[in-house]
This record gives sequence, structure tokens and C-alpha cells, in this order.
Amino acid sequence: MLDIAAVMCMSLTLYHEARGEPFPGQVAVGYVLYRRSEFDPKNVCRETYRPYQFEWTTKAFKVPTMQQLQPYIDLSNKILNQQVKDYSHGATHFHSVELPNQWGMKPRTVIKNHVFY
Repeated sequence: MLDIAAVMCMSLTLYHEARGEPFPGQVAVGYVLYRRSEFDPKNVCRETYRPYQFEWTTKAFKVPTMQQLQPYIDLSNKILNQQVKDYSHGATHFHSVELPNQWGMKPRTVIKNHVFY
């Protein structure tokens, strides 16, 4: 059984960072978080709220309803169980296509509105 806190932290990250993205983009954002958490569910919330990691944690965002969040809870469970392909191609970072590459890293892939490194 997965850590419910990890599921909720990832679900909120997917909702706020990737809800307008196609399925591969949502999965890629989830895998970036999971990879940065060293594929350990116990580290997911710590990584989510680490300063300057995810924009949504720095602003006052609307709290989604459970109905709005449910698809991201389902997807988070699949990602945390590694039951879905990693479309990020091993990325550890991402940002909007509108922003410059601030890390000097080579992009791994672009999915709709996000560049993954």
C-alpha cells in the first residue's frame, strides 16, 4: 500500500502543474517529481515542498475539489507503482516553453507546454 501523503502531494502537483497538458505531459511531470524523490514515496512530499521546486507551492492556489483531483489521484497511484511509461525520458527538471533554459541542460523532450531536462 502506498503512502497516502505521497499520493496527495503528487496529485496536487499534477493538478497545479500539468492539468492542461495531455496525458504524456502529466505523466512526465509526475515522473520528474518521483525521480527527484529518488523513487521513494516517503520523499515525495519533502521534494514537493522543497523551496523553489514547484511554482504552485509558492502561490495561493485554489484548492481543488475531490472530483477535480480524482483523476490525478488515480494517475499518481499508477506513477508511484511505475505502471505507466515515463514520457519524460529520465528528466529531473521541467519548465514552461515560454521560459528560457536557466539550467544550461540539454532538453530531453518537449510535451505541449513543457520542456523536460
